[in-house]
Amino acid sequence: MLLGSRVSFCAVLTFLSLAFPGFSQGETKENRFLAAANDPAIIQAAMAAEKVVAEARITGVTVPHHILAADLIARGIRAASGGDYDRILVIGPDHFRSLNAPFGVLTEPAQTAFGPLMQDQEAIAHLRASDLFEDVGSAPREHAIHTLTPFLQAMMPGIPVTMITTASRSQRRDWDGAVEILAPLLGPKSLIVQSTDYSHFLPRDVALLRDIETLGVIVANNPELVSTLSQPSHLDSKASQYLQMRLQERVHGARPMVVAHRDAHDYVPSDTGNGPTTSYFVTLYSDDPSGLSALSWEDHRRVVFGGDVFLGRGWSRVLETREAFDPILKDLEKRRGPGAFMVNLEGVLLEERPAGSNPVQHLMLAKSALAVLENMGVDAGNMANNHSHDFGSFGLEETFRLLDASGIIALIHNRIQEFGNIALLPLSFRRGYFADHPVIRQIEQLETVCDLATRKPVVVLTHWGADYTNRVGPLEKEALEVLANCGVAAVIGAHSHLASKQVTLHGGGRLQAVFSMGNLIFDQTGDDVSGALVELRQFEKGTIALRLIPIPNYYEMVVR
Repeated sequence: MLLGSRVSFCAVLTFLSLAFPGFSQGETKENRFLAAANDPAIIQAAMAAEKVVAEARITGVTVPHHILAADLIARGIRAASGGDYDRILVIGPDHFRSLNAPFGVLTEPAQTAFGPLMQDQEAIAHLRASDLFEDVGSAPREHAIHTLTPFLQAMMPGIPVTMITTASRSQRRDWDGAVEILAPLLGPKSLIVQSTDYSHFLPRDVALLRDIETLGVIVANNPELVSTLSQPSHLDSKASQYLQMRLQERVHGARPMVVAHRDAHDYVPSDTGNGPTTSYFVTLYSDDPSGLSALSWEDHRRVVFGGDVFLGRGWSRVLETREAFDPILKDLEKRRGPGAFMVNLEGVLLEERPAGSNPVQHLMLAKSALAVLENMGVDAGNMANNHSHDFGSFGLEETFRLLDASGIIALIHNRIQEFGNIALLPLSFRRGYFADHPVIRQIEQLETVCDLATRKPVVVLTHWGADYTNRVGPLEKEALEVLANCGVAAVIGAHSHLASKQVTLHGGGRLQAVFSMGNLIFDQTGDDVSGALVELRQFEKGTIALRLIPIPNYYEMVVR
């Protein structure tokens, strides 16, 4: 939060005094802001409440700096606390606009309730040699830094720390210059801690809209988009966000996973319910996407989507022995993690092979295929695709019957299915050909999505695009804009057999999309096919964050 606003400052003091009865408003400004952060009981209680430690290597975390959200600060740092680090870099805003240079570096030790942090003298000297960085001593008033230091000292003692502040007026050229200076200091065992609060003192409903846009920029993992955000309506420090994303990309090749979204009213409710608030995210970065899949918290839900599944033709021989599929199940379980699981079921389930059937028709024999789907933990199969009609209405109805008997939900074209706290809408789009089954033939048909009778976030599952492509084309882009304008939260695509590399944003950043998940279980090999899972984390506010989890070509694992 930028403290140029007296209203903002007073509002935070009110939040703190309500949340922590011992918090005094009779002290100096800087002490009032940091009093709770200096109380070891508050820090210890927050750390005790957050116990999840990542086994995968965490290369960066983004956490709030309002002590009101002490549990979220603890969540991010606790998750990273199992790592083997030789250097920590802390990046936060300069709240009091005290900097003359674009950045400041703390050169004096940070004192905490658990003892002083160890300073990284080598890194500090390196930064002080640049005109971009100004010596700010201990920056005693700066809660963006000093709210976090007791958590670092308690959970990661003995690791050298460098703390920098970012001027609100710094420009993109300054950010890029800082990246060039900071990157050589960082290595495989470095942890980057970003101290950031998000939408600032907007009405709660407006804050939610800004948060959706910011979430999109984070999950798209595109530093270029940071400049499109506003400060402080979206976040209190664009510079800090940019540095985190760019350094993660350059030093670690890491990608983000958002694991919390709350606002101040979740801690101290407003009398009006829609009064001004500040928003908080927690983001973890790692170069091991599948290693993060096991992480889960009770305050949000996780759903995983998989691409094309066809357990016939080339897979028929493999499925004759269960042992051949066991390594695949084990690998998939690790990458998938806990939560509901849905796949694009590209074919028809029948108990016997019909006379005259041919390899072009996607037939899966129920006896073996259903066992695999059950062992994979599939909760729902999307039937909104071309191959689900390969054996006509009889084949489709028989597939529905067999799936139902196995407890697997069949998702049907243009029929909304509420699943937990999201609403799924499968849509099969016209390709170069289509048979006598329902498809989206024209963009105008999508306007009915605006009239869906659900209050839950809508996730559209699309079957679209040309074979062996993984990028949004002009027709898909037009469709995504229409869906965004109808309030769709996410689009997750299948069919093309080649997985997308990143989440894309549409409708001004309101809609997150993955054009294609590619193959999950399919009998194809070669460089023009690939697969990825899509993780959807849904927070209590109804907001979502998508994440891609690459998977190997499982068919190549058993036929090579």
